[in-house]
Amino acid sequence: MAELPERVDRDILEGRAILAVKTIREAQGCSLREAVDLYHQRYGELRPEPESSQEAPRPRVLRFERDGSLVVLEGLQDGQNPKE
Repeated sequence: MAELPERVDRDILEGRAILAVKTIREAQGCSLREAVDLYHQRYGELRPEPESSQEAPRPRVLRFERDGSLVVLEGLQDGQNPKE
């Protein structure tokens, strides 16, 4: 990857994507699309996805009971009835 200013990494780690992309554009003299691509590449290097997140999320059903409480049913299979 091209050499980027240190503040790009700091902005990425602190969730300031727009500032990071702006800094990349200024440092590299590239288009917005190229800067966004570089941002995503660097983001992946700094914050790789945990292996467990590669698994598809399980379906979740939210249901309000008559007493006003909220019941969360997780991990239901397709076609399974959300009964307790």
